[in-house]
Amino acid sequence: MFDFHLHSIYSDGDEDIATILRTALRRGLKAIAITDHADAQGKFMYLRTVEEPKPLSAYINEIKQVRKDSPIPIYIGLEICEFSSNYEENIPILFNSLDFILVETFAVQNPSANRFNPLKEAIKLKEIFSIPIGLAHPNIDYIVVNIDEIEKNNIFLELNSDKLFRDPIGKDNTIKKLKDAIELHPNIKLSVGSDAHIMFTIGAIKDVMDFIVANDFMDKIIFND
Repeated sequence: MFDFHLHSIYSDGDEDIATILRTALRRGLKAIAITDHADAQGKFMYLRTVEEPKPLSAYINEIKQVRKDSPIPIYIGLEICEFSSNYEENIPILFNSLDFILVETFAVQNPSANRFNPLKEAIKLKEIFSIPIGLAHPNIDYIVVNIDEIEKNNIFLELNSDKLFRDPIGKDNTIKKLKDAIELHPNIKLSVGSDAHIMFTIGAIKDVMDFIVANDFMDKIIFND
């Protein structure tokens, strides 16, 4: 199993990166990614303390240090949750050191922040960077409406159990819609993420992994070549 959406103390997670790795190993994960919240300038967001955010360089360096001795791959990601106007002119060069970027698809938590179109911003980032760019935990309605453009622009979809299957009554219908959408778009790439902010939910991806295995979609998972 993989979990490619984990938050650490660099944004609003409870644990440091080394602790996240130890928990992932205990739970039998085969690869993980750290994807802390940041804006499009690489400034970390939603911190649980009053301290200034740590620099992006420290985040990248710490993950690289931890993964040197890790028995499983640890990928470096960001979940971008805020886009200022003309941000493309000031994107940090350090974004080139990331393994991938997620774009938030739910309403931003800061009511004063600029609203943005997640798919539009993901496409912009894809035009700038060669790394994978994906949409974080979209729900089934968002996927069905946008999957043509998502596939066309080589944006990957993150599948998240909570956002897709939180309604147990509608779960079977959601599974059918999701299966049909993916099968009709053979070039779509997928990711799997718990969106864990606390130790307890690291690796909470069973429903999504069951769906992927049952429908033979493993070859669509990013970093699973």
